[in-house]
Amino acid sequence: MSLENNDYTPWLISPRNTPEQTALQQSLQAQGWNIAENCYISPLAHIAHSTLNMGKDCIIGADVFIRTATITMGENCSLNPGVYMQGPITMGDNVRIGPRANMIAENHNHKDVLRPIVEQGNFSKGITIGNNVWIGCNAILTDGVTIGSHSIVAAGAIVTKDVPDYSIVGGNPAKVLRNRLEEFFRSPLEAFCQKVYSQLPVLVQSHVQNGCYTDTSENQSPLRAWCDAVELLSLFGLDSSFLPKNQLVEYLQKQQQDVLGYDILSLGYALELLGTHVPAPYTFAQEFSGETLEKWLESFQWNKEVWHAGDRIDCLTTAFYQNQKHFGIKPDLNTLFQWLDSHVNPETGLWGNAEDMLQNVNGFYRLTRGSYAQFHHPLPLPEKVIDTMLEHSKNPTYFGGKNGTSCNVLDVIHPLWLCKKQTSYRHTEGKEWAIQWIDKILHHWEDNKGFSFTLQAMDNPTLMATEMWLSILYLLCDYVGIAHLLNYKPLGVHRPETNL
Repeated sequence: MSLENNDYTPWLISPRNTPEQTALQQSLQAQGWNIAENCYISPLAHIAHSTLNMGKDCIIGADVFIRTATITMGENCSLNPGVYMQGPITMGDNVRIGPRANMIAENHNHKDVLRPIVEQGNFSKGITIGNNVWIGCNAILTDGVTIGSHSIVAAGAIVTKDVPDYSIVGGNPAKVLRNRLEEFFRSPLEAFCQKVYSQLPVLVQSHVQNGCYTDTSENQSPLRAWCDAVELLSLFGLDSSFLPKNQLVEYLQKQQQDVLGYDILSLGYALELLGTHVPAPYTFAQEFSGETLEKWLESFQWNKEVWHAGDRIDCLTTAFYQNQKHFGIKPDLNTLFQWLDSHVNPETGLWGNAEDMLQNVNGFYRLTRGSYAQFHHPLPLPEKVIDTMLEHSKNPTYFGGKNGTSCNVLDVIHPLWLCKKQTSYRHTEGKEWAIQWIDKILHHWEDNKGFSFTLQAMDNPTLMATEMWLSILYLLCDYVGIAHLLNYKPLGVHRPETNL
């Protein structure tokens, strides 16, 4: 009997590269194993007819029993004493498998009742475990299940179905008991919403000068301040303005101009929030159909001015939307989407090929906001879009340190949110990025002032930035599945849905 044997607590062993351990790992590598640096494999483990691929800093404790298995471990994974594994099993990074947990990724064929089961052979679907997962003591995972990243399987649970990301599951059969994201963000989001609700009237009123809404946001139409004020107050059902509603509507309706520009977006949505609409259809938009529309789309410099093309398409399609919804004038959407679908870049899923990816990404958001999102048309290459957006989200120039403007974050989350309607491809990675920005937004509100365009700089809170970040927060929360924790939903220019 040994009163102390660190093979039962192998994380305490240091250094791990003892002569005995080095010799053991070399013999296993000669048998086809791949073992990265700083791993430890207990000589008291039992491994038969199996192949392992171990990322760095992985541990296999005493009495682990692995047979007829192909195991792939990410980095910093540990198998506690008594774990049993069989069949093909894949783990991400930072996975903890508790004592005596069983993972059996193999089954007997048994359909033929005239033959002994033992003669019918086996089949395997495999078990997949994501990143940052804790499998509790005595848990059982059956063949074919996937354990989503950031999840916890309670002690003794018997898992027979896939486990969503950020879940806590338990029981027999295991069921979702709690959502870790909901638990983490419930109180902060509730407190944040209460704070914003109480401060918005003062915040919006502080932007009234000489009987007009004004803002210090750069390069914006004066009309946008009026519309941002309407949108902000409408988020929480607050009084619409310092003006009586009828006077505000009268003022805004007089601002309509029958020209292609961003004011189409600001004005049209603000009036809808006030229960009305633009007083007249946009007659210029009725000219864009058939060959005229095709030639207009072809006229843009898609190799360098992608943002400009996206902006113009966003404005035109919003005029289409206003005309159709409020005046019954149907636009030529067939020509629009046929041309766009056939001109998407097959490498990126976006339109255009400017050297600066920011141009392509921002142009994609603007283009799809008014067209694909607003008219509920499926994107042609959503998985390519997701690849591009997730790669762009890692660019430190736009998202590293204290970088990250409302435009840059919106350029990523709206496309990811839109693609999620068609596919769950790489959703776990997108959620990991999104929750970081949810947390940042909750910590950078300035009391009675709101948000700055560059969130973490907190240098110039504006109406525009405040409206954008509140809308972005909703999109982020909706994307990760916790929007129900918010007591508002954007219904203006950055709204997630439209009703035609």
